[in-house]
Amino acid sequence: MSPADKPRTMIISNRNAGFFSNFNCVLNNLHHRLGRHGIEAARVEWHANPEHDEFVYGRPTDGNLWLRFFEPLPFHYFPTETLEVRTYVDFSMTGNHAYEMYKLDRGWRDIYHALFNRYIRVKQPILDRVETIYGAEMAGRYCIGVHYRSPTHAVECPDPIDLPEAFAARVRRLVPAHQPCAVMLATDVEPAVDAFRKVFGGALIVQPGVVRASTLRVGPVPSGGDVPRIALGEQVLIDCLLLGRCETLVHITSNLATAVGYINPKLKMVYCETPTRAAKNHFSLLYRRLPIIPRLAARLGRLRVWR
Repeated sequence: MSPADKPRTMIISNRNAGFFSNFNCVLNNLHHRLGRHGIEAARVEWHANPEHDEFVYGRPTDGNLWLRFFEPLPFHYFPTETLEVRTYVDFSMTGNHAYEMYKLDRGWRDIYHALFNRYIRVKQPILDRVETIYGAEMAGRYCIGVHYRSPTHAVECPDPIDLPEAFAARVRRLVPAHQPCAVMLATDVEPAVDAFRKVFGGALIVQPGVVRASTLRVGPVPSGGDVPRIALGEQVLIDCLLLGRCETLVHITSNLATAVGYINPKLKMVYCETPTRAAKNHFSLLYRRLPIIPRLAARLGRLRVWR
């Protein structure tokens, strides 16, 4: 047995990034590392750092933050040798790479759904709050979920993020004509709530008490003032689980949308973009994926010069 194949426990630590950036990183490492090079088990250890301005879901005195939201990963044996990781093995599921995964890759939702079902157990009080909201406002209705991000996140998307009114118009076209409907909105900006409420009125569902910025121009997750930081993590997790109970999700590139997509692989994912942008982006993806296209383009260019 080579040293690299000696039985080890993988310790998945957090980065200075958002909740679902770190959550998807856990699943990514389980997918790519577990069962390879001696890794036989895994633990997740999320710890707050007072110098970090993005991973704001706890304080250093709160200990292992993973255990505030989830049960320990269900392994029965943990080898004493460890390997610590804190980043993605494969970045194709995060950041601006995720758009390509949404559009061209098949199978990612089933792969990560199986991992989620096998290894992830959300804390029961959080699940109870999800059931309370779902039972009171969503059950028995056709539910369209929406994740609206501040336009400051456009760096992670192929195009600028449209205003909330454009998202609301896209959602309105998806509402079934003769069926009770609800629109579940998850957002970090209050203007989006106002814009959707003007369109959908009482059909709009938002998780009560969520900390949101008062302007569309928000950077890192709001600190929440007097709101306990663990509560911020609970809020984003509850939003994700409620979106996962919908029939359709309207979204852009985001780690939260990715998580919803594999938590419920039967949910229809609708990327909010115009037909013109969709065509442009699709051609760009194919151009990068199929080497023959740039070669043909270069050849045609040479032919035009020769003529």
